[in-house]
Formats: sequence, C-alpha cells, structure tokens
Amino acid sequence: MELQEIIEKRQSIRQYEKGGIPKEHLFEIVRAAGLAPSGKNIQNWHFVVIQNEELKEKIGQVILDKNESICLEMDKVDKKRGDAFRKFVRNFTLFFIDAPVLTIVFTIDYFPTGYYEYKLIGGDRHMQDLVIRRNPGMQNLGAAIENFTLKAIDLGYGSCVLTSGNYAAAEIEQLLRKEAVFSKEDYFMASMIALGIPRSGQPSPKKKPLEQILTYVE
Repeated sequence: MELQEIIEKRQSIRQYEKGGIPKEHLFEIVRAAGLAPSGKNIQNWHFVVIQNEELKEKIGQVILDKNESICLEMDKVDKKRGDAFRKFVRNFTLFFIDAPVLTIVFTIDYFPTGYYEYKLIGGDRHMQDLVIRRNPGMQNLGAAIENFTLKAIDLGYGSCVLTSGNYAAAEIEQLLRKEAVFSKEDYFMASMIALGIPRSGQPSPKKKPLEQILTYVE
C-alpha cells in the first residue's frame, strides 16, 4: 500500500472483526513504532502487547472500578454529570475489551535541552514550561504511536489510540505488576492502543481544511 493511501485511510477504529493477529505482524508493527524519531535518540517507549482475553477483561474492570469511584464523588456535586461519565467509559473506553489486541504504551520522563540549564540558574517557571506544556517526551511518543497505527493499516488492521482510561493508569500499572507482565523501573503508562481487523462502515469525522492548519511564509 502506498504511503499516501495509508495516511488517508487512517481513522480511529472502535469495532473489530473476531480473530487474533499473528505474532509476526505484531512484532512488525512495534518495530515500525521503534523506528520513530526522538529527542536525543532517547527512544522513551515500551509497548506491552496483550492478546490474553482474561487480562484485557481485568484491565477493563480496573478502569470501570476507578470510574465508579470517581462518579460516586461526582454524584455528590452533580448526579447528571456523574451518570454522563459512567456512560462515557462504556461507550468510548471499554470497547478495547472486544479488540483482538490491546497495547499498553509505557514511557519514561524526558528532560529536553534547556531543562538542566534552567535548573542551574533557578529558572523553575521555564523548566515547567519545557516539560509540562511543550512536553517533548510525549511528542516523541506521538511519533512512535503514529508509526504504530500506520504500519497496522499497511498490514490490513485498524486501531484506536486511547487516553480516556488514563485516570486509572496507576491501577493498571499495579495490575500489570501483580500479573508479572511489566514492571520496568521508571516507566509509566501513557496510553493504550486497541488493534484488530476493522469492521466496515465505521464513520470518520471530517478533518480541518488546509487553510485552517497552515501558515505559509515564502
């Protein structure tokens, strides 16, 4: 498949056909992700690829439990918003349980050029701006995840990147440690990716036209 065709075909897929994905294809996808650029070549990513149905169910339950604990507190302030959050998790997060593959994307902190220099001269505000607002570490990760999604399309699959369960990230990390799946020091969960053969007919939202996203200076 040509690159432009792959780019045009990319969309967030939330419904999947039954059936697993060959291990060899999963390795190809992650290898493509690992070829992404990163600041100082830090390669601040690790992909935990899960086809185990029981583990996916457990991850889903962890998110559901954390969602409910938040919603119970929300109910005290605004029951309508609490119920809306309950509905959201079921419609826009837990679909990953039915995907053939769930990938948990882990990362580590990345301190870019300028961080330690500002630290030396007491530039705390600038340090926060570099790491939190501009967050080059997550920019690195975004490049790797994009490679992941595009290679998946090249092999005939579809995916959806999720950060909607990140409020349960600590609990998911704890589960993976408990299950002896992943406990690499200093790494933390950044996102999840659902992956599988896409069902046909799924709508894709329109993208902004070029004139809204481009400033050209000749």
